[in-house]
Amino acid sequence: MKSSSKILLTPVLILFLLTSCTKKEDGIEVSEAPSESTEIQLTEEQFQTMKMEWGPLHTGEFSEEIQVQGTVQIPVEGMREITTYFGGYVQDLKLIEGQEVRKGEVLFTLENPDFLRLQQDFLEINSQLAYLKAEWDRQKTLAQEQISAQKNFLKAAADYEAALAKTQSLKKQLAMIGINSDGLTPATMRSKISVTSPISGFVVEVVAVPGQFLPSAAKALGLISKEHIHVELVLFEKDASKVHMGQVVEFTSPDRPDEVLKAKIKVVGKSINAQRQINVHADLLDEKEEAKLTPGMFLQARIQLDPQRSLAVPEESIIEVGKDHYILIQKAKSNDSYTLQKIKVIPGAKGKHYRAISTASALDSTAVILVKGGFNLL
Repeated sequence: MKSSSKILLTPVLILFLLTSCTKKEDGIEVSEAPSESTEIQLTEEQFQTMKMEWGPLHTGEFSEEIQVQGTVQIPVEGMREITTYFGGYVQDLKLIEGQEVRKGEVLFTLENPDFLRLQQDFLEINSQLAYLKAEWDRQKTLAQEQISAQKNFLKAAADYEAALAKTQSLKKQLAMIGINSDGLTPATMRSKISVTSPISGFVVEVVAVPGQFLPSAAKALGLISKEHIHVELVLFEKDASKVHMGQVVEFTSPDRPDEVLKAKIKVVGKSINAQRQINVHADLLDEKEEAKLTPGMFLQARIQLDPQRSLAVPEESIIEVGKDHYILIQKAKSNDSYTLQKIKVIPGAKGKHYRAISTASALDSTAVILVKGGFNLL
């Protein structure tokens, strides 16, 4: 009989084990709620053993981010193509790409006999001005006293005005090639002129070579200035309406991935290109940090959108189950147990200590949330 009773008890024991649905944490058994249920029972002993914590529901200002890519660019005013107003033979060119130059520094010289003729023309016409002016004054006096014909006065005036105009024209042409006409004399005439740098920056391209005849308006060098570096971002069409001037951009460069720099949006493009993108221009908040960047450098950036007021919870209180996210709210409390309600949420922007959430139904601002240990229950 004994052996028979043992055989009968074994199926009962197996049935009991199969029908008991429990999860054990640190020696404490927690009853799992059916998947369709939104309530979970929790004892005080379980709460203490698993070191759970309660916390309040928060509200605050949270800003979402748009992940974008971009490059470091130089504005148009920081780029220079060095050309000349008059052609000449290139001399004293010793620059190489990447070399630093200062504003006013001589880049190279040009030599051309035409420079001598230009100076000669100026000196000749300038020397006649005094005579032509005196003759104009004399004819004016004679015409007023009706001693000389009016046409003589008009011719003298025309000759003087024409010479004055030509003098001023030649004076400006000489200034364009760096020759000061005020101190020009036959002894100081020269066939060689210096081409100076209009900016402080770096050489990015050397086109001319020593001994070459450089025609007028031909490119000799390319320069850039790093004084006004900016960030050029590429934004997709779907995000265009979210971005505007004044928003902050945080970005990193490949050579300093752990160093975050900040810029402020100054210009948002008004047209969309063939790739359905627009360009966004941002200037660094700290101009001293421009020295850390190189034109053409690739960037990973985040545009901080306008903050929105939202409900928020500590990020660790959000429990991820598959593709869904939940928080657990204290629905009821007795002396030795709690009833928790499972609420589905959509996580939003992250703050320093909290994360914004949105729900399908409104939450009571006085709700008490399970901040720690919720992952043991779902």
